[in-house]
Amino acid sequence: MYEKSVKNKFYMSCSLAYVIRFQSACHCFEDRFFAKVDGITIGCTSRTALSIATSLASLNDSDVGRVHIWDSQLDTLSEDVLNLVKPTSLIIDRSRVSSVSLNSFSRLAERLKELVMKKNMIESLDEKLLRGLKQLQFLDLTGNRISIIRKGTFKETPNLEELLLDQNEISIIEDGAFENLKNLKKLSLATNMLTKITKGTFKGLENLEVLNVRNNAIESFEWPVLNSMKKLITLDVGTNRLVNVDLQNLRNLEKLFLNNNTIHNLKSVKLRNLTSLVLVSLDRNMISEIGEGDLLGLAKSTRLESITLAANNISSISPKAFAPIHDVGILAIQNNQLSSFTSESDQSFLRPLRKLQTLLVSRNQLKSIKENDLPKSLTVLAADHNQIESIDAKAFEGIAMQRLYINNNHLQALPRHTFDSFTRETLEAIDVSGNAWKCVCGEEWLAWWLDKFSDKDVADGVIGCLAKPRCDVDLDSLESEEKSTWVTVVASILAAVSVFILIAIAFLYINDGRQRGGVLRPLSRRVDSDLHTLLGDSSFFKEDETRRIPPPTSPGATGTSAAGNTEKKRVRFEQ
Repeated sequence: MYEKSVKNKFYMSCSLAYVIRFQSACHCFEDRFFAKVDGITIGCTSRTALSIATSLASLNDSDVGRVHIWDSQLDTLSEDVLNLVKPTSLIIDRSRVSSVSLNSFSRLAERLKELVMKKNMIESLDEKLLRGLKQLQFLDLTGNRISIIRKGTFKETPNLEELLLDQNEISIIEDGAFENLKNLKKLSLATNMLTKITKGTFKGLENLEVLNVRNNAIESFEWPVLNSMKKLITLDVGTNRLVNVDLQNLRNLEKLFLNNNTIHNLKSVKLRNLTSLVLVSLDRNMISEIGEGDLLGLAKSTRLESITLAANNISSISPKAFAPIHDVGILAIQNNQLSSFTSESDQSFLRPLRKLQTLLVSRNQLKSIKENDLPKSLTVLAADHNQIESIDAKAFEGIAMQRLYINNNHLQALPRHTFDSFTRETLEAIDVSGNAWKCVCGEEWLAWWLDKFSDKDVADGVIGCLAKPRCDVDLDSLESEEKSTWVTVVASILAAVSVFILIAIAFLYINDGRQRGGVLRPLSRRVDSDLHTLLGDSSFFKEDETRRIPPPTSPGATGTSAAGNTEKKRVRFEQ
């Protein structure tokens, strides 16, 4: 009774399921498990073609959302299997389908929008497989044995938007094979056996947005074939055998993957007028140096955020090599042969990167990190697995670091102020493990610093004596001692300045006293030459005969008795 009620509840929630209630080959699933599919989903697994056909026939030509057949033994897909069902989505995977009978999908043509037949054994892709599927928008034939794409294969699928042909054995694509796919937005041919791309390979794909030919054996690529793809956003030609690249005027291209090829020199990579470019991957090529002007073609790619050059053989980078891409935010140059940030001069090759935030330089041969080697905008530095022996005290000055990885180097000690710019608010992770740290009492600041920032320490290796401080002192006392030392130094300087000022005041006082003593002394007798000098030859001061005072006469000459003039002279001061 309980079992019956449960079944009734299940089938009522899965409409149309009553039709196949007694068929064990297929089952009904509620649409909430397949949110992207309108209507119910019928799932059939681990059955033969006959049992699946019988089960689906009970649907009696009903419209359903999806039919999914997997891990079955279909071998040949005949029209009888799908004769009485009309899904909008049909998935047949891992069911050993090797051939498809003519008109197998003809009754589905009006409704079928999605067809997935991946991981089967289909060897030939011809028009009969897709005959009449004019509403088809998505086709996935990944993981089959298709070897050739012929012209006319897709002439009856004009509304196809996505075509996935990955992991086949495709070595030949006839010119014009895709010319009927005017609405195609995504084409993936990854992991096949293509050796060349000609001017006619992608003819007619003017609306393509994503092209993936990764992991083939392409040696020859006629790049003008892409010139008509004005809407192309992502291009992946990685893991091939390309030696040169020539892309221009793809103004919507945002992501470009050129990794895992045989590019020896960046001068053979011509990228021009890619104004929307955001990411360029050149990982795992054979590039040995980056010279000035090698990236000049990217000068107009002002939106470029990330460039990756990992796992090449780069040992030299010109100081101005990155000048054309000065706004880049992520630079990945790990797994190379760099020994210094200033390989050609005293100027770091990172200096032009004024907005660089993430720098990945792991597994190089770096010996040191000096002051001004790193841009102040940096927030993430991965410099692990190098040969770094020293880091300048001001190497990280002014840098609000969020993640720092300097583990597995040759460091023994760091100057005390190396991490002064790091704060608990900004720092997220730090790893200093795998170095040969030497802890000396009085200089053992790093152990205490790590203890203070223990929640940021993500060390995955041995940190030696830094694990537990051996000296009976903590970081606060070291800082207090350092502050006391500075206070003493400053006080001594101020005292010396005060003494100097007092001496200067005394000197000035004595000198001023001497000058005042000279003024109080009697004036020296002025000689005629002094007066002459002061008065000069001015006629105003020359004696005039009419104004000359007559010389005094003797008393006898005037007849006046001196004795008779006895009245005293009186002087009266007017009040």
